[in-house]
Amino acid sequence: MRLTCGLAAAALLVTVAGCSGDSDSDSGSGTSATATASATVTTAPVVAPYVDIVSGTADITAIHTATGQADFTAAFVLADSAKTCTPTWGGTAAIDDSTIAAAIAKITAISGDVIVSTGGETGTYLENVCSADELAAAYEKALDVAGSNYLDVDIEQTVTAATIMTALSTVQKARGTAITLTLPVGGESVGLTDTAIALLQSAEDAGLDVTVNAMIMNFTGTGSDWGAALTTATESVKADVAGVWSDLTDTEVYAMLGVTPMIGANGLGGPTTVANAKTLLTYAKEKGLGFVRFWSVNRDNGDCTDGSVSSKCSGISQTDYAFTDLFADYTG
Repeated sequence: MRLTCGLAAAALLVTVAGCSGDSDSDSGSGTSATATASATVTTAPVVAPYVDIVSGTADITAIHTATGQADFTAAFVLADSAKTCTPTWGGTAAIDDSTIAAAIAKITAISGDVIVSTGGETGTYLENVCSADELAAAYEKALDVAGSNYLDVDIEQTVTAATIMTALSTVQKARGTAITLTLPVGGESVGLTDTAIALLQSAEDAGLDVTVNAMIMNFTGTGSDWGAALTTATESVKADVAGVWSDLTDTEVYAMLGVTPMIGANGLGGPTTVANAKTLLTYAKEKGLGFVRFWSVNRDNGDCTDGSVSSKCSGISQTDYAFTDLFADYTG
């Protein structure tokens, strides 16, 4: 995901090294993977669309009033402009920036929960400039500032798996943080890339309790029905997840899987129309997917209809908040 024009299924490169994690761990909560956490692992919101919280272009109060949606995924926490291990919003705003704090307070005011998302398509990852201990501290600082215990790690760049898994294990053991690994699809029938699968294997080896968020966007479909392509891509990812957590039943695998389409115009494939989103959500309900999100509420309006990919509008003809209103009804 990115702060400008949405998410792209960029090539994902992972350096896989030995990950730390206790093998003699307690059983995980729900249907996700085995947890190493000493604290009970919490459960993240079922519906939490992404909001580019740095841009300030989304009116959270208006969105909630129109749709009832209260939970959001705040993107993105990155390293600072000096590329040091200092968590910031978007690489530009201090993690305790007052303007962003006010935006988060609007979510709290409607009794909503915030999922803190790190990484994305562009910018300097904390995951690439921090040691494992520093990364754990940076994750915790971002969560504390947001008043959250839900962490989304969006990996679209080269990373070292061992650093991330060690840090995530530390955080999850200490506070029972709900952790989602967000990864791009390689194609409709391809599923995740090999390096993304390797990252999931590192999480499983570390004994982490995670959910997996498939970025079903910016890929070339094999047919003319984009709604069907979204569901086929999700099935491909489901097979990948089942291959890593081979001890889980199909029901359990679907329950640890979520999806994030890019609403409206995509850079590649799509566009994702409201009808396509309905197809996806019908499938998600039938299969029992654990959660749904989309990129992004900032784009959920008909302010541009020329098919362009913008951070502020969907590029298609739609009513304001049409996608948010649709997704808000999903119950898993």
